[in-house]
Amino acid sequence: MPYSCKTLIKTDQELASREKRLSICLGANGFSFTETSTAGILLSFGEVEGKHAETMTEVMKDLKSFFASAGIQPLGYATSELIVLTDESVWVPDELYSSFNMRKYLKLMGSESTMVMTCHSQSLASTSVFAATEHVVMAFKVVMPGVVVLNQHAKFAQIAPQSAHRQLLLSHWRKGRVDVAAFCDERYLFGNTLAFDNCDEAIYHIVDVMKSFNLESSATELLMCGDVNRELFSQARPYFPHVTLFNGTAKQSSNPQLQQLHTYRYALILM
Repeated sequence: MPYSCKTLIKTDQELASREKRLSICLGANGFSFTETSTAGILLSFGEVEGKHAETMTEVMKDLKSFFASAGIQPLGYATSELIVLTDESVWVPDELYSSFNMRKYLKLMGSESTMVMTCHSQSLASTSVFAATEHVVMAFKVVMPGVVVLNQHAKFAQIAPQSAHRQLLLSHWRKGRVDVAAFCDERYLFGNTLAFDNCDEAIYHIVDVMKSFNLESSATELLMCGDVNRELFSQARPYFPHVTLFNGTAKQSSNPQLQQLHTYRYALILM
């Protein structure tokens, strides 16, 4: 089977699908997922490895096989979402957006991608246009009817940060990339993916975002999630008044293994 589970943690709590939420984060070589109850209890976590097949039909077959082996029926959830990590995206306001031009929006940003998808944000009255591996995403949509597809920036935009701090920078770290979102007074101001060759360069870019949006104050907080190690965390601390690991939305769990999970690494699927 092309997909194999690197980690699978489940609870014994049995709930009907309509009482659960499924969140999946799609990577280049596999995906991670969580099941939570509608009351906010973390029920299961999985990290799946494997190269995505070359055709939509093959990906569908591999997904069905994996979900069956993991004892997951990907139907009937209260909500289900697929988060696509993308390096190329742009927000287009509703009054300017046209589906006929969606490839042109990315082309204007210098993208050469021909595989483009969109997701809408009602709170921002804008559409995110982003590059994606279309046959993989479409396979998930067929296997998981009703799944909502969005990218990491649209996911960040859903957050109304519950923080005492007026200025907030949220950073999601990946290999050679950092996804950054800026908030002020619980309003989403900015989101982009920044490429870097080393950690110093990445931190410089985030400081530049902070200065560009006048977010410098003694209350400014940098939240870090994703591929964050002790060295990176320590490097960031001198440049921001507050630096914190971001674990997503607080979740309860009756399984000790889930309680020991490094949730900051999977914050996108724990929001």
